[in-house]
Amino acid sequence: MAARINRAATFYQHRDGFMGMVAVARDHQLILQRGYGYANLEWQIPFTPDTRFRIGSLTKQFSAAAVLLLQQDGKLKTSDPLSRFYPDTPVAWSNITLRNLLTHTSGIPDVDFGLILKLSARTPEELMKGIAEKPLHFQPGTKYEYANINYMLLGRVIEKASGEPYCQFLKDRIFTPLQLAETGCDWSSALVPHRAYGYRPSANGPIGVENNDLSSLAGAGNLYSSAGDLIRWTEALHGGKVLSSASLTEMTTVFLDGYAYGLEIDSQYGALDISHNGTVDGFFSCVDYIPQTKTTVVVLSNLVGEGNHTTPGTLALDTELVRLSMSDDAILPSENREANVPEKILRAYSGRYRSTGPDHPQFLVVTYSAGHLYVQNEGAKNEPARMHAETPSKFYLANQEIELTFDPRAGSLQIFDFTATSAATFMRVLASGTQVPDRGSSKGGAANRSLP
Repeated sequence: MAARINRAATFYQHRDGFMGMVAVARDHQLILQRGYGYANLEWQIPFTPDTRFRIGSLTKQFSAAAVLLLQQDGKLKTSDPLSRFYPDTPVAWSNITLRNLLTHTSGIPDVDFGLILKLSARTPEELMKGIAEKPLHFQPGTKYEYANINYMLLGRVIEKASGEPYCQFLKDRIFTPLQLAETGCDWSSALVPHRAYGYRPSANGPIGVENNDLSSLAGAGNLYSSAGDLIRWTEALHGGKVLSSASLTEMTTVFLDGYAYGLEIDSQYGALDISHNGTVDGFFSCVDYIPQTKTTVVVLSNLVGEGNHTTPGTLALDTELVRLSMSDDAILPSENREANVPEKILRAYSGRYRSTGPDHPQFLVVTYSAGHLYVQNEGAKNEPARMHAETPSKFYLANQEIELTFDPRAGSLQIFDFTATSAATFMRVLASGTQVPDRGSSKGGAANRSLP
């Protein structure tokens, strides 16, 4: 398994430019921990086991655990209204509970991420000026909408309920007891030893990003950590060493759209995956825990595209390692292997697919030939791209970080771009242009995109 992990990481390093740390542990035994590239390119400083990365929204699971610890202490309840800690909130916010903040179901409009970094350091109250006057996006508890403001508010709730600064509470109740010596709060003036420096790709090679002050993101994205500490944290959390059994169950129970408390719960690859990603300028992080095999996967990168939406190799690598953690027989795109899928199933996928977005519809054509499926944009002059089967319904393209998933019941094709971390859903259409009747549910992706 260690050899396959290393081959996958090396593949994405050489093909796509992945740079960072990879660590995988199973049942408290470290399988592999290794760096690829440099923590500091200018000085050619390699990664080491104690290299610290900014972990962005992985901070949220620490905040969620802190709230539940305070609930165990009797200092708050997740059912408490936000107004208990923010008495001057608008009337429209009166039904917002801490649970709504934890599950991103508050409806509160988010603050501008760029503004947060530009104006750091600021309190959530200062950053929220003007937001309270805006209408809620929806009634609390009725929809899921990811927003950093939810956990920024929770950071202040933790301070008010505990009587301590956010970072001090986490240090006293989580970092020190679990011996997470390589984890802490990050801000521009903080002297963090063994720090990884963040970069973004450019035509002339990676360029260093500004070391922004993250203190305004307390509760939502202001922590740093190492691969080893994140493994220790994940094993302790899911091993019952942080929270009571009831609190852990509450934290890992889905509220809406696969989101629990600071964690995403997914089972699309055949086994439960409890995970979260995090991104902040120059850094992208992934942590997954697979209960079935008691495996923790950590992938940390210090190379992220401008806008923090593109991450060369990182998410595709993480996805491969998660599948490998679920099954030793997993088909990994990095190994250029594919599953044997019956011709009848492959032929059933062929057809014309229309994007689900209402504006500027795009069409893809999937064809079957000589035992394989091919895909291309309708009308494109380039050769169709051959699809390689991972499972009977999931396929990958050999030279792109793209996964294609068919849902024959719904008549849909979902395309996920790992580099851009975006998804698009296409529905199969008949020759007349009418849509195939929907015979099941399907989750639509976000943006429409064309295959290169």
